[in-house]
Amino acid sequence: MPPPSLVPAMRPDKEWMMSRRFLAVFLFAVPAFLATLAGCAAAPTRPAADLAGRTPAADVFQQCKDSVVNLGMRRKDDKDPKIVHTEYASGIVLHESGYILTNAHLLRRGGGDTGSAGFDRGKEFVFKAVAVDDARDIAVLKINAGKPLKPFALGVSRDLFVGETVIAMGNPYGMGLTVSQGIVSALGRSTESEFTYFPDMIQTGASTNPGNSGGPLLTVRGDLVGMNTTEKMGANNIAFAIPVDRIRDALPNVLDPEGRFGFVLGLQVAMDGPPRVTAVAKGSPAAAGLAVGDVITGLGAAKVASGLDFYLALMDCRPEHSVPIRFERSGAAMELVVVPAKAEVRPSENPKNLVAGLRRDYYTGKWEKLPDFAGLQPAATEKADRFELGPYADKERFGLKFTGYVEVPADGVYTFYVRSDDGSRLYISNRLVVDNDGTHTTMEKRGFIPLKAGKHPITVTYFQNVRSADLKVSWEGPGLKRQPIPAAALFSAGSTK
Repeated sequence: MPPPSLVPAMRPDKEWMMSRRFLAVFLFAVPAFLATLAGCAAAPTRPAADLAGRTPAADVFQQCKDSVVNLGMRRKDDKDPKIVHTEYASGIVLHESGYILTNAHLLRRGGGDTGSAGFDRGKEFVFKAVAVDDARDIAVLKINAGKPLKPFALGVSRDLFVGETVIAMGNPYGMGLTVSQGIVSALGRSTESEFTYFPDMIQTGASTNPGNSGGPLLTVRGDLVGMNTTEKMGANNIAFAIPVDRIRDALPNVLDPEGRFGFVLGLQVAMDGPPRVTAVAKGSPAAAGLAVGDVITGLGAAKVASGLDFYLALMDCRPEHSVPIRFERSGAAMELVVVPAKAEVRPSENPKNLVAGLRRDYYTGKWEKLPDFAGLQPAATEKADRFELGPYADKERFGLKFTGYVEVPADGVYTFYVRSDDGSRLYISNRLVVDNDGTHTTMEKRGFIPLKAGKHPITVTYFQNVRSADLKVSWEGPGLKRQPIPAAALFSAGSTK
């Protein structure tokens, strides 16, 4: 016989009653549970526009999020190449064809000219720097997104007022697109970073962090009024942005397509308002049919609706390659096909009896701008291996004039950079290539010049007023990455005594 069950026997009528109760509970609970799940999936039930917490920042985010770029660059540690650092920044879409505006100091910190660019929760692309101006801390990058991008229109910053609400967007610490809100705390502020001096900045209370650099500063209407650039170290809610008016004025020089690619078209176009022709160089290709007051509507395959469009389209031009220019004159549509001329290439010289090094003349005096050293008697003359201050690095109120020859290795367009505190200039033969004159903290300027391979006369003038002194001269060109001009490329005519 099997052992007795440990569970008491249940009468059939009780089993039936419990089954009925369980079924009733089940039929009631399951639809309620499913309704709860459906309600969660449908939340929120109100239209987004009716949400009580909606702010102008929410509207600006939706309006502008596809025009802000997250940027990153990877670099090896200077001491341990096994360690890789990532530098983060932000960018502003300038043009649908893939041009992006950011700060030049991203490239300085990243140690190169390429990196990654991505949009909010979107695909990443490789960027390449196409124009960099360290003095203004402005860089223009290019990506190939495979489709038109959504650009910002450059707004107006001269109408900003203290206390106005502004919105910052960017990529702090590489976290992705982030929005913060504050006010214009002050206008016309000056500050400096480890790389350059910034005059006439917008000071804001909008929260920014490393990685926000290069991102947009916007009004509550979504108008671009500045580029977030730096913050006051050790302070809270003190951030600075470059006014968009200054960026607009600087971009033709930052891009400088004619100087950069060695051609001459001969047109200047307004950056504020319609792309009106403001100047036509006499004897230039453009002078064959364009006049001041014409409004450019197209260049090559690109449409032109602003001065910025014109200068970006000019980046695709090359010497001796014909390009159609479409324009309006007195309301009539017209077209002119021009052939940009090849910029004059300066021939090299081959003087005899050159020796290694430069002649360096030392002058004493107090100046606010560079003097005419030709009319002054040097207090000392000696040889210098490079463009460097040497024994005068700790002195005040003096001037230096370096003269000699620089040897370039190949034909092509060369870029010369002069970084100084205070003023400086660089000449190739009698042509002024870099003008960095004036009393200022450390600032860098650059210029372009087409040169034939060989030796060319070079002169660098410099003056120092008071406090710290700084002078560095660099170059880049065909086959040359940017670097200080080496001693091996510098010569002078015989004795420096």
